[in-house]
Amino acid sequence: MFQRHDESIQDGKSINFNVIAPRLNAPSQTEAVARETEMAQNKILYSAKLDENMRRSAYFETNKRTVKSNIMLKFVTKAMDIKLRGEANFTTTLEDPIELLKRIEQFMKKSADAEYDFLDFWEANQKFFAMKQGTTKNLMHFKEQFLRQAEVLQDLYGVAWFRDFAVKTKAYAAIASTDTAAQNKFKDDIFIAVLAIGFLCNCDWTRTAPLMLDLQTNYCREVEYYPKTVSKAQDMLKIHMQLETTSLPLSKTIGR
Repeated sequence: MFQRHDESIQDGKSINFNVIAPRLNAPSQTEAVARETEMAQNKILYSAKLDENMRRSAYFETNKRTVKSNIMLKFVTKAMDIKLRGEANFTTTLEDPIELLKRIEQFMKKSADAEYDFLDFWEANQKFFAMKQGTTKNLMHFKEQFLRQAEVLQDLYGVAWFRDFAVKTKAYAAIASTDTAAQNKFKDDIFIAVLAIGFLCNCDWTRTAPLMLDLQTNYCREVEYYPKTVSKAQDMLKIHMQLETTSLPLSKTIGR
């Protein structure tokens, strides 16, 4: 029989079952009949090893998700939860509880006394603007991650983050100078409006590029369909993905 690898952790890392997957051994016999017999036996043994490896791998993946869930629900503070969920690889690399614990350790070692405000400010900006959905991440999960990181930046910049930008836009200039209520509302809503566009831009570009092109084309025709909230942006993306298999342009649906 083959040797079992019961340890799920080796050298501080979870076992990679692809690495320890069984291999079909070539026969050592040289005589034809004996060689054929040995090969048949090797295949039987290989099949048994492969089934066992696949079974253990499936159990292991289930156990990893369970352990991660227990860590997040029972042992992580609300503040740590926000930090972890803001990580770009929270739903990928950090699905592994070993990697999750390592990331928690990194955060815990970073004491308030050791934090340099300027560096934290830059890292928060860098993380937000470099955030990408990727081809496999769920849209809802990415939206949650995107908004959490936006809250971090809002805390750093303050509530008037984009108000200075708002007054420089063409849309603001189009508001009558005497309509101060409309001007103030535009400035109040600018943060969410910018987030909506950032959300569209940072989603998986391989799927959203046609949508962005349609939005830009309509804007050039003085027909604006750009969303003003992240929720509307999400709805627009869902509709766009449903239309990917049809020939209908976005304007036929969004503009109704």
